[in-house]
Amino acid sequence: MGGADRESDAPRVRVGADATAPAAIITHGDVDGMTCAAQLIRREQGKCKLVFSNANWIARHLRQLLNAGARPKRVYVTDIPASDSAATVIEALTEAGTEVYWIDHHPWPAGLVDRVRQCCVHVEYNKSLRTPAGVLLGRWLKLENPYCEQIGRICYASERGTEWERNWFRLLSSYIGKCERDVLDRLAFEGEFTSDDMARIAEQVRLERLAEEILAAEPRTVTTTGGKQLAVYDTSERPGIYLGGKVFQHHPVDYCLIRIAEKKWQLALRPGIEPDFESLLGQHDLDGLQVKVAGRPERLVSLTVGSADIPPNAHEQLVTWVTKAL
Repeated sequence: MGGADRESDAPRVRVGADATAPAAIITHGDVDGMTCAAQLIRREQGKCKLVFSNANWIARHLRQLLNAGARPKRVYVTDIPASDSAATVIEALTEAGTEVYWIDHHPWPAGLVDRVRQCCVHVEYNKSLRTPAGVLLGRWLKLENPYCEQIGRICYASERGTEWERNWFRLLSSYIGKCERDVLDRLAFEGEFTSDDMARIAEQVRLERLAEEILAAEPRTVTTTGGKQLAVYDTSERPGIYLGGKVFQHHPVDYCLIRIAEKKWQLALRPGIEPDFESLLGQHDLDGLQVKVAGRPERLVSLTVGSADIPPNAHEQLVTWVTKAL
């Protein structure tokens, strides 16, 4: 997957966008990306193609639209950072007559914002990770349709919001990485929750309560090389529980390392803490344990083990490595 953006940047251009082809929405598969999709589905009155993507795959997905027989008149990219290779493709899309819109809040490489602005119809960009893309999009579309701003506020509902916003956050959280189009259509057009929706919401409430029980207890803590406090959790046998930044609301620690699945961990830091995780990004070999670190170094990164067999002490290996690195 990581090599998707390293494909040839020379796009195979065909002449002219198809004004009758539905718009295309390319978005990230988390709650933020899904709220963006719902707003744009509403804007396009449901006549649009939906593609879930990420920073590794965005250039490939754009290139597929460029080379399609019926190229869409409009393309929206939301909650995904731009790259040089993606910019090359949207320049070709624009030249071929497609309108491109880009809404995002992730850090972009230097100079890329100006380059993307030059070829897009509209760019809504704020590199503050504390302002979700869904919120940025809702603010932009609110004069056109006030309901879009309401959808955008769902992004904040993990910690605050109306019951409607909290329940939609819960429902979308249950679909991260595997969302179904009809769910977003219901959100886009103010549909009612189905019985299946309510069952999913109830399960998310149960998981929230379990998370609160875990957070109420004193965590295991270790002191890093830099003298900071690292909280350590393992929720891998209880999938669906989210701790993340909530750890810092309950405990005076600087970092937290959470095992969330057999081969995946999350590492978060309290806002403002130095150093961040920039030096940890990339591929690492920990005595034969292959670990890839990716994500937002100033906030949250994932640690994924690529080794086929996971040794029994993998968790402790990562705890030791992170402790020494920080």
